[in-house]
Amino acid sequence: MTAPRPPRRTRCLTIGSSDSSGGAGIQGDLKAFASVGAYGATVLVGVTAQSPAGVIASAPVDLDLVAAQLDTVLADIGADGVKVGTTWSAALMHLVADRLAGMSAPLVVDPVLVTAAGSGLSGGNDAVDALCERLLPMAAVTTPNFAEARRLTGLTDETDPAVLAGALVRRGARAVVITDVPGGGDWLFDGRRHRAVPGPRHATGCEHGAGCAHSALLTAFLARGVPLPRAAELAHRAVAAGVANGAVDIGRDRHPVDLLAATGATETATATESATATETDTGAAVAVGAAVVGGDRGRPA
Repeated sequence: MTAPRPPRRTRCLTIGSSDSSGGAGIQGDLKAFASVGAYGATVLVGVTAQSPAGVIASAPVDLDLVAAQLDTVLADIGADGVKVGTTWSAALMHLVADRLAGMSAPLVVDPVLVTAAGSGLSGGNDAVDALCERLLPMAAVTTPNFAEARRLTGLTDETDPAVLAGALVRRGARAVVITDVPGGGDWLFDGRRHRAVPGPRHATGCEHGAGCAHSALLTAFLARGVPLPRAAELAHRAVAAGVANGAVDIGRDRHPVDLLAATGATETATATESATATETDTGAAVAVGAAVVGGDRGRPA
């Protein structure tokens, strides 16, 4: 008798850049996917020399090699959810948009323009324009931080996240989650309704990679079919737990978020508690997310 095939795990693809310190970028995305039981594949579009303190040097990957990576991964592995990160050039944005056109899996665009340490990573105004014109209309949601939302909209003095989110939708985004808004939490606008995504903020100094982790988690939750408002809430709580349980022993002044440590802490803490009780805890979204994403029924690409 043939043994039943094991359930297929959710497949998530991240298209982004390497972080030599391991806390953000491609490396951070893979850890975020793993923290909720999703399988992560990568398309490398750039390489950086960086630490939690900032980016020292960077270089893009040849576009032909980017295209080869995308074609190979999608043809063999496929993807139930895709995240796009750093915007190196307009040519890269057009290539990615062309390759992903017609894809049924949800796309999350995280326009990485400014790191947590304040380092700029954008390929310039042409790259930002191509991002807005080609990728934002394709994406299920875009996830700029507050500073990036100001830059994308040109509203550099605006303090109201609702105004920024509305401007991004007018620029082509279907839905927006602005992270790290003043006062804490995130801000969600789905094109119809504005809502705050409240949550804790922890002053541990472990914010490196938090934005990358958020968008990667959001990708995994959407890939599993979680509605956007709930996915945004789960992602925010999980990242907050990762900051609270951050790698304070890694880096001198700034430190990376640690979702895997948060997962372990949550699993231990919730072993004897009910799911209802633990869901209200700061780190409970990690355990809830693992249960949601770790099952088998991801959608085909």
